[in-house]
Amino acid sequence: MSVNYAAGLSSYPDKGKCGLPEVFDPQDELERKVQELAELVKNSSYTVFHTGAGISTASGIPDFRGPTGVWTMEEKGLNPKFDTTFENARPSKTHMALLQLERVGILKFLVSQNVDGLHVRSGFPRERLSELHGNMFVEECTKCGKQYVRDTVVGTMGLKPTGRLCDVPKTRGLRACRGKLRDTILDWEDSLPDRDLTLAEEASRKADLSITLGTSLQIKPSGNLPVMTKKKGGKLVIVNLQPTKHDKHADLRIHGYVDDVMTRLMSHLQLKIPEWDGLPGGTSVKDEEKPGLTGLPTDASAKDLKIEEEKNGVERIMPLPGAHMKEDGADSPALKEERLHSTKLEPLVKTFSEDPFRDPEHHAHHNGVEGPVQQENGTHWGADCHNSESQAKRARIQPSPS
Repeated sequence: MSVNYAAGLSSYPDKGKCGLPEVFDPQDELERKVQELAELVKNSSYTVFHTGAGISTASGIPDFRGPTGVWTMEEKGLNPKFDTTFENARPSKTHMALLQLERVGILKFLVSQNVDGLHVRSGFPRERLSELHGNMFVEECTKCGKQYVRDTVVGTMGLKPTGRLCDVPKTRGLRACRGKLRDTILDWEDSLPDRDLTLAEEASRKADLSITLGTSLQIKPSGNLPVMTKKKGGKLVIVNLQPTKHDKHADLRIHGYVDDVMTRLMSHLQLKIPEWDGLPGGTSVKDEEKPGLTGLPTDASAKDLKIEEEKNGVERIMPLPGAHMKEDGADSPALKEERLHSTKLEPLVKTFSEDPFRDPEHHAHHNGVEGPVQQENGTHWGADCHNSESQAKRARIQPSPS
């Protein structure tokens, strides 16, 4: 649960602006804005999405700075409420809509601050995903860089040893790895994984349309990435109930539940949201070897993916769990007959009248269950970040000046 995630972080005095009032667009205005968003998407050649804790509240995981967020309740001396655990959380409509947008070629890259693992669980391809603050279900070998996606949280935070060892077998005369595994979750002030950050920056610069979902954009450097798109004439769309750090830069601001917005958007694009038909948790690389269960990396459709990975210098080790998993080598019926699944939405009506980000100095870190994965070739994603002082300074999570 995000409550346990928050408790696992070391003490930090300033967690950002918490409990800001939520704004809701009237239904007719919301529909007009989503139509405008759909036109922007149709006219875009390179769309990048940036996600925060707000996309997982429909999955039962509380955010951190919302009216009932973990840190908001903490400031009030109250206990936050939660509906599920990380292990039992199911990808929301938004998670599945993003998967479908990637499948049809609209979404080119996804940048997430979330650590809940729901993007990976939905089946979203990891080569098109930067998890800047980590993944509660991923542990990596400190020796060879191999990663494992588990079906339970790995049990530690702050890039600490998990107590398990790498199982890469002896090959080509080399010894078995047996390196120590560690979690991928950043603590306050930790450096971001260099490869994730680099890919996110490159995608943000290349994008002609950046769309943020469920994040207040209070955190550096992740919160500043969407603005990079504006520097070359691109468009910025912000979907969030609370005001954000970069509202003044947005070409379009939509105040609505992200599931509602994404459902409407998919309708305008004449796309259906696939129903999640995956397992309740992630899978480790060994699951590819189980009889009758094949992942994308082992079937014929992985050839193009492998070629692309070789270009990027990345060796794929992980299977793609969730909706990409198949039991007979063919697409499951749920992928062929995609349909919406319902999520209860409970409206709150509040207003907001002034800029809450005028304070001269503002320190913050994870925005909700936003918290980096490092990669799976011989050098793990964050190796350079931790070995190079200059890169560490560039990549470290820092206060975002107002």
